[in-house]
Amino acid sequence: MFLKKGYDDFMQVIYIGETIWYAFKLLPFLRGNDRIKNCISYFEGAEFQPQDNTEKEILNNSAFLFQVMSKFYIVSIGCAEILYAIPALFSDGHDLPMPVWLPYSVTSSSVIYYVTYFYLCIAVVYTGFATSPLDPLIGGLVFQAVSQLKILKHRIQNPQNFVKEQSNTTGIYQTLAECVDLHNAILKKDFCEYEECFSWTIFNQFLGTTSVLCFICVAITTVPLASVDTIKYTSFFFVVNCQVLFYCYFGTLLYEESDTLVTAIYLSHWYEYPIETQKLLLTLMERSKQPLILSVEKLLDLTLDTFTEILKRSYSLVTILK
Repeated sequence: MFLKKGYDDFMQVIYIGETIWYAFKLLPFLRGNDRIKNCISYFEGAEFQPQDNTEKEILNNSAFLFQVMSKFYIVSIGCAEILYAIPALFSDGHDLPMPVWLPYSVTSSSVIYYVTYFYLCIAVVYTGFATSPLDPLIGGLVFQAVSQLKILKHRIQNPQNFVKEQSNTTGIYQTLAECVDLHNAILKKDFCEYEECFSWTIFNQFLGTTSVLCFICVAITTVPLASVDTIKYTSFFFVVNCQVLFYCYFGTLLYEESDTLVTAIYLSHWYEYPIETQKLLLTLMERSKQPLILSVEKLLDLTLDTFTEILKRSYSLVTILK
């Protein structure tokens, strides 16, 4: 099937644009499969496993929250794809969900039309569901680092829970030394592995989202407010924003958790520890003064400030297009 030429439908431009940008997002997965697999399974190492009930609760709560957000995101994409396809069914003519070239006439019979229509509906919805897991996957890896930072702060403030004897200063020192190793492992994951594997993917998502948002905003202004098209465009506007919000929200959580690590160390019982243990905590404090901020191609930070900036830039481009 080939797309018809010469049509001027904003929704088709949006759909095609999203598909093209998704193809660019997949390039890193074709070039470095082994490295990406290692990045995905990185937090399965022994040093990241929970050691008490509090840490298990932290991981369980994080997993539950992430599952709720991911399911909501995927369902939203499914609804947007369905709203994209349904209006054609209620049009005056034998319209299809998207304009395509066919070797036969869909108006020749109702059976041919409905079979073709539902086939294209399945193709459209399948595209949405097939591409939707990628964003939660990449964002979820950051959320795993957030959970590990919470566990790290718990171990720093309660090192006595991880030694056999609470008065065993050697055991406390060893526990805090393991906390330093855990912090180093998180840094390696986020800055070395994560940015190298997924920076290009996220950058293309941001670039494509800015362009698509412009067309959606222009499309909303060109249709009647009380119409099916308005609902269709609004649902796409919501989903496209969620794609970027996934990365920016989890990146902000990572920044906030790492930014409060120094406070967690200060609120521990450091004044009761020997000098060598205090020096260990001081070293960790100095290293934690610079919060973890993930960047995309060294150009954009994964924060909510970047998300709001994308919305501003999109609105600016809308005024130019109008």
